Amino acid sequence: MHLSGQLSDWSINDLLQIMQVTKKTGSLDIDAESRGRIHFREGTVTGAELSRGSGAFHGEDRDGIADVVYVLSSLTEGSFAVGAADGPDGDGWSVEDVLSDVESLRALERKVIEAGLFEAGSLRLVESIEAPVTIDPENWASLVALVPPFGFHELEERSGRGGTVRILHALHRMGVAEAIELEPVPKEKDEDDESGWLDRLADDIVPESDEPTWVEEVAVASDSDDGDDVTEVEVEPLEPAVDELPVARPPADVRGVSAPASTTLTDGVYDEIRRLRSKVADT
Repeated sequence: MHLSGQLSDWSINDLLQIMQVTKKTGSLDIDAESRGRIHFREGTVTGAELSRGSGAFHGEDRDGIADVVYVLSSLTEGSFAVGAADGPDGDGWSVEDVLSDVESLRALERKVIEAGLFEAGSLRLVESIEAPVTIDPENWASLVALVPPFGFHELEERSGRGGTVRILHALHRMGVAEAIELEPVPKEKDEDDESGWLDRLADDIVPESDEPTWVEEVAVASDSDDGDDVTEVEVEPLEPAVDELPVARPPADVRGVSAPASTTLTDGVYDEIRRLRSKVADT
């Protein structure tokens, strides 16, 4: 059975009834201000999905399905179509049960509107009560949903240290608070952290590059066997630390040959250096 049309001609309630009567297995897609999908398995509702500007919501149990249908049932403009089944398997819930939950939500909505809470800019709990309040387990989840996780230091900034101690002690005494074990956060590499400074220094001094350094180029040139080639190395002169440098006296045994700054070293000079070195080694 192919079923599609406009919500102005068919309400969501009518479409749910048709899916149940025909024992349809498939997904009812709603394309309107809010996009939704209701999944059926042989006429029973097995799941629902809702997508809107604030995000996506998946109804996997009876209350969640009722929440999705509650929003979709208020739409009067848009289109619908029945597609292939791609929802969860299972026994599901009857359309009557889902619509009954939706009607209960509408009744609660009317009471919220009458209390002036629906259009209020913001809400807060009253600061004091005149008599003890008993909270049923099913209502406790409503309070928990309002309070995000908090820590001692966060409360201390608002209520002071003494006030925070009183609050936490009261929550602990009533048995309504529990500690959350935080997972250790991996430490990221901090440029200001002193640890690892040697690695960062090495990265700056020896950058990763496939290009040979000038030292490697000179070494390759010095090993050249071609006597006709001349390798020139320009060495920047150093500024003396004092106006006059003392005259260095050569040692008794000559162990090497030095050249003044900015000297042009030819292959012949390199050959002479090698000869002197070998002569000294022989003696």
